[in-house]
Amino acid sequence: MTTNVEFGLDVSTGRAVLGCPPDCPNPERNRYVIHVARRHGVPVCTTLTGTVAAALALVPAEDNPVAEQELLR
Repeated sequence: MTTNVEFGLDVSTGRAVLGCPPDCPNPERNRYVIHVARRHGVPVCTTLTGTVAAALALVPAEDNPVAEQELLR
């Protein structure tokens, strides 16, 4: 996302994940976006790995190449 407006348009779709590392410059700027995400049940992650994992969890298995690889193991 590049703006709060874009996030606001996607927050209620069930297809959003928010990544906000606590050590980013000016983390206080993220407070409202985090509040909105939690209010709408959007996963809020503090690491890139967690953010990617949460995003992949939203993708149906048949459309998720990572889940497909797990099935082959």
